[in-house]
Amino acid sequence: MPTHQEIPVARRETMVEAIAHALIHFIAENGLRAGDQLPSERNLVAMTGASRLPLREALALLRGLGIIESHQGKGAFVRQLDPASLFGMLSPLLKIQPGIDVRHLSEARLSLETSIAELAAEHRTDEHVRLLDNALAGMRSSVKDRAAFMQHDTNFHRELARAACNPVFVVFMASIIDLLVEMQTFYRDRVAFRNLAVREHEAILDAIRNHDGAAAKQAVEKHLRNAMQRL
Repeated sequence: MPTHQEIPVARRETMVEAIAHALIHFIAENGLRAGDQLPSERNLVAMTGASRLPLREALALLRGLGIIESHQGKGAFVRQLDPASLFGMLSPLLKIQPGIDVRHLSEARLSLETSIAELAAEHRTDEHVRLLDNALAGMRSSVKDRAAFMQHDTNFHRELARAACNPVFVVFMASIIDLLVEMQTFYRDRVAFRNLAVREHEAILDAIRNHDGAAAKQAVEKHLRNAMQRL
């Protein structure tokens, strides 16, 4: 592990942010993996040219993001990163962006999930089908309980993204998953609509089960367009 190279720190951000970004670049450029130890605090001070206080704040920032973890008396170590959890932090940021409304989110979701469904039909495993079936069963059993139904519905779409076997789609869905839950609160709420949603999800799952990408894409598009009409 290199401890004598310089780590250049940009100055256009706050010092803490600049140090944090510089440390992320250091981790990436040196190929550090989960479990690898960062240089000691003394070495990091020398390598960044920063004082101890902003360096410690930058390390705390990276810990908060789940990039590193500290072991008492041993130092800081690179942590196994969960991209989905990290990008899930984008949800509250998206909520406060001006000009973004439920229609925009619905349109973006339509484009994203039709592609996901098509790939899921191609790449899904028996385990993916089992998990999708479990989520659908939960939807069927909770059509009279809106909160529970929404949770099972969200689980279905999360598992659909995983079935595409592309971690980028899992990350994208994680970034909007909370928003998808909130979107459902804008829909006109009737048990009849939830029963219709169950049938729409059955069509999606049937296509996934049969490795029929075109049918899966069409089923998701029909489901999401129907949902948009209920806004």
